[in-house]
Amino acid sequence: MSTVDLGMPLAAAASPPAPEKRPVLKLHIWLCDLTYTQQAVSAETMPQAVAGLATHASTVMDFKRTPRIFKFPEDLARALEDDGPPDVIGFSHYIWNAHLSVAFARVIKERFPSTVIVMGGPHYPLLRNDQVHFWHQRLAGATDFYIDGEGEIAFADLLLHLNSKPAEKVRDTIPGVHCMTPDRRDVYTPRPRKRIHDLAEVPSPYLAGLLDPFFGRGAVPTVTTTRGCPFSCTFCTEGQNYFSKVAKRPRGEVEAELHYIGRKMQPLVAEGLVRNELLITDSNFGMFPEDKETCQVIAECQKLYGWPRVVNVTTGKNQRERVLEAVAQVPGTISLSGSVQSLDSDVLAAVERKNISAEKMMEIALQSAQAGTPSYSEVILALPDDSKKKHFDSLRGLMDARFDRLNMFQLTLLPSSEMYPQAYRAKWGLGTKWRVMPRCFGKYTVLGQQIAAAELDEVCVELPNLTYDEYRECRVMDLLVASLYNGGVFGAILAVLRAHKVSPMTWLEECLVQEHGPKLTHVLAAFLKETDEQLFCDRQDLIGFAKANVDRYISGELGNNLLYTYRMRMISEALEDLADVAVRAALTVLRRTGAATGASSYVARIVREGAAFHRLKLSQVFVTDPPSELEQVAAFDIERLLADARAGQETPDVRRYRLPEPTTRRFVLTDRQRSTLGTYMSQMGTSAAGFGWLLTKVRLTDIVREVRMTAGSSSSVAEPSRSDAVTS
Repeated sequence: MSTVDLGMPLAAAASPPAPEKRPVLKLHIWLCDLTYTQQAVSAETMPQAVAGLATHASTVMDFKRTPRIFKFPEDLARALEDDGPPDVIGFSHYIWNAHLSVAFARVIKERFPSTVIVMGGPHYPLLRNDQVHFWHQRLAGATDFYIDGEGEIAFADLLLHLNSKPAEKVRDTIPGVHCMTPDRRDVYTPRPRKRIHDLAEVPSPYLAGLLDPFFGRGAVPTVTTTRGCPFSCTFCTEGQNYFSKVAKRPRGEVEAELHYIGRKMQPLVAEGLVRNELLITDSNFGMFPEDKETCQVIAECQKLYGWPRVVNVTTGKNQRERVLEAVAQVPGTISLSGSVQSLDSDVLAAVERKNISAEKMMEIALQSAQAGTPSYSEVILALPDDSKKKHFDSLRGLMDARFDRLNMFQLTLLPSSEMYPQAYRAKWGLGTKWRVMPRCFGKYTVLGQQIAAAELDEVCVELPNLTYDEYRECRVMDLLVASLYNGGVFGAILAVLRAHKVSPMTWLEECLVQEHGPKLTHVLAAFLKETDEQLFCDRQDLIGFAKANVDRYISGELGNNLLYTYRMRMISEALEDLADVAVRAALTVLRRTGAATGASSYVARIVREGAAFHRLKLSQVFVTDPPSELEQVAAFDIERLLADARAGQETPDVRRYRLPEPTTRRFVLTDRQRSTLGTYMSQMGTSAAGFGWLLTKVRLTDIVREVRMTAGSSSSVAEPSRSDAVTS
């Protein structure tokens, strides 16, 4: 069972008040950060946040019975059966586990009415009227208290009150702690709790040993070095003034924590049991001077423990030079983000990103390329005042700025964002529908009752200047960006296009209108069909459907992330057609520039050979036991072409890449690549949805074939296709 005890040494380390002044908590406390587990572990991160509730509480009180922490629903269900209920049980309440937490809580409350149930997290409306509706619609009968805002101090205060009086006497008295009135018609909403200014008040749960049991179960280590965000984006839960000040953790504690995690991860990584990753939850990593020191500590951990190979984090939206200096300490480990969400000035003004310089963020792609660091940007479809043209123009601008990867998202209306209230929706004409969130569904048996739960996502699909049909067209373009552009999947073609001053977006728009082969046509049609079918107009209708069809969701038949899943299907089912349309579209747009594109021209030959080069690197990438080698006759030095492109030194004269004589290229899958793929597959599964998710977590270079050159021609070449090189 994944539970931990909170030992007394932590309380002493936190310099608490004198022992005679410390209250003793007689209550038995459980803390839960639940995640779905049946298709895959949905939220694979450590339960760091709820563990922090316990470490902070230990600084102001002594526990007579130490708290227990749960992440996996099966463990919580077993503990309820074997050990009976606690006095107080707290649940994290996020967009990815809200219904799951409430479903467990409702069963517990029905069976054990005296157990006090507390919810907390960033999934709670800002306005009082919305809060009252939220309680009646989602929380009633399952929740006694909801902590609004930061949870550590409010939760500890609530425990101290419950320690001396019954729950019904603890109402309308604790800042930040909401509850329903006795007549169940209204909600007590005391004044907000002030935020923590020094995160030293929340001692590290790693150093306390609270998270030790979760290392061996595949959880990705998660650390926080700062909390809060100075920006005011209306679509974000941190866009409200409450989170505008940034609090920091002590540097020594961050250093000790990273080394502690590294020592734990070292043997697990060596055995291929866990992903070699770290997640930093900061909203603007690199913007602060201390972040450079954090990166230096990460570099030490890489040398000492071989961990982490990849750090997932959102880098700062301003202070680009400082961000670059920090990331330079761990070359190739952190991808620099320039997440503009849109490049249209009216859209940015509508979502209040006026204090973020889009131009400065665009510079990050060029600077990261010069530093050899991967870069990515994010675009949100259907923000207020958006349109198809604006969405396409944003994609074009980011590609022209040379971001390596674009992450396309749909606008989600989060309850704790400024976009959620009806007045905001009416002002901007937001037309929304509901869908089930990928991997966030399951069924569990709790105290003899079977519960089925699924998390829902309210997304914007229409605006005054964006029809639903145009929304669908944008979604198809986003899929082409993911499949043909991201990660340099057809980088040789991009290099030739850029050398001739052709925007990659112009090429993708041509790919959209070119005739598609039968397999590609089938995949695109299926993508649009699922796009329509996964959207529901009524929330309650979708809840009923999801519960009745939960087995179909778990099996992967329903509920997939369509961009991720269909990117995988494009590569695995329609790779030949994808390479073919990439070539034909490239030659079409190059011809418009005046480039010679006849079948025997150097431009046509290098485009075709480059497409075949990438096709063979990707060939059977999701097959567990593919052929050990593939071969290609090479007339051009494609790897030199790609190296020049990374340095921004493309040339329209492709003769410089012509080899003196044809050679053989071998595409080899190494043991390390097989091991990396196997580790991810063991955690994410082998369904289309699992492989699609895998592509968002692993770098393609870590799983696609390596290229090796052999002088002379070969008698064993890859099977010819429409995109093979023309070498005669």
